[in-house]
Amino acid sequence: MIGGYGLTFRQKVKKWHDTESEKLRTMKFGEKIGYIFTYYWKWMLLLLIVVMFCGYVGDAVVQAHKEIVLEGFFTNDDYNLFPAGDLEKDFAATLDLSKKQAVVFDDTLYISQDGGATEYSAASNGKIIAYMATQELDFVVTTEAVYDFYREDVPMADLGKLLTPELYARLEAYLIEGTDPDGNACYTGLDMSQSRYVAGTDAVGDASITGRYVLFVPYSAPHTEMLNEYIAYCFSY
Repeated sequence: MIGGYGLTFRQKVKKWHDTESEKLRTMKFGEKIGYIFTYYWKWMLLLLIVVMFCGYVGDAVVQAHKEIVLEGFFTNDDYNLFPAGDLEKDFAATLDLSKKQAVVFDDTLYISQDGGATEYSAASNGKIIAYMATQELDFVVTTEAVYDFYREDVPMADLGKLLTPELYARLEAYLIEGTDPDGNACYTGLDMSQSRYVAGTDAVGDASITGRYVLFVPYSAPHTEMLNEYIAYCFSY
């Protein structure tokens, strides 16, 4: 609530903004999401619905005018290791794309593992599942805990078969075991710790960064050839 006896409405808003900004400044991304939804969930739910709707409309507009050559999601990026806008531009710059082609990445998704930010988490999960179902999503990079969560129910591609022989030989040590849709043992995850986004930055020596991020590929991924190029790019620096 906006308090402040004797203050004008504008002064009350400023006081509220300063107080909340100070609280949020010390929190990680996931903690910020949880706090905001705990205290402002009604407003945020309405905003979320509007944003998600606009996002779907925006994607539809883009796809109507451009060919998506690669689409990937980055979730639970508490440390800002995978800024989607920068990653899009950097990778696209290595490709010979026409004006009607585009690389599309999204880093706004968050999957809660502790029961917090349930509405935001549900919306994020819904978007991931929807894009898998419509065969538009090529890969997801997320925490190991979220990867384990999806590994239980989501059909994932066998990276041992998806990767080119040369790329498989380079990255075999970083592959994570899982099972294919038929229950057979295979590689379904790729540890990103040695990628340009972690080992290739100062993050590798940052003690505050715990756990590891894993790339997985939905069984229905449509752009496997371009995905090979992107994974090779991730581990070339």
